[in-house]
Amino acid sequence: MKWYTAVGAKTESLDGTFCVRAGSSQKELLGAECYIWNALLWSFVEKEQIYERVCYLLRLAFPEERAKTEIAPETFQSSFQRLQTRGLVAFRETDTPEEAAKAVFCESAVACVDRSFGERFLLFCESVAEGETLKSSLNIFRKHPLERDYRELLKTIRDSGADGFGLQKATEEQRKEAIELYRNKLLFIQSVKGELFG
Repeated sequence: MKWYTAVGAKTESLDGTFCVRAGSSQKELLGAECYIWNALLWSFVEKEQIYERVCYLLRLAFPEERAKTEIAPETFQSSFQRLQTRGLVAFRETDTPEEAAKAVFCESAVACVDRSFGERFLLFCESVAEGETLKSSLNIFRKHPLERDYRELLKTIRDSGADGFGLQKATEEQRKEAIELYRNKLLFIQSVKGELFG
């Protein structure tokens, strides 16, 4: 099976355009590309499930506007192909998502997720809107327990510069920790060496 994930870190241009920084370049995402990239972020998804996941994301984003929750299959396919061509989606063909994560992380550079207060506040609002308790939603403002557990690796990643921390020469333990941090939304895959397109 082919398992896909998003590559890059979300940024915004001065005019508010949705952009992704992958490696040393910044790329603008247009229309459905934004939703596809977000649906793949922090997870490894089978190709057959990506469209369904994007539609679910649109229903969450626009619960009262049915017209905005539908995406034509042709639009989805062309947007997905464009993301792949630009290196903003990585995939590996393996039996499980865990194996795909190991394969991608052996060839990746990663960067820390540094959330501003505004981003944390937005996550808090979304959490409350989804029915989470106030106490649970407030946890967004606290440090994640993994930030304490893996502080040495996170410091190394933060100190590695704009191109991210290359996991090619990392120890097996560091890669395992990086995958755990990625799954818990504390890392972005900044770039993937020798990316496969397909």
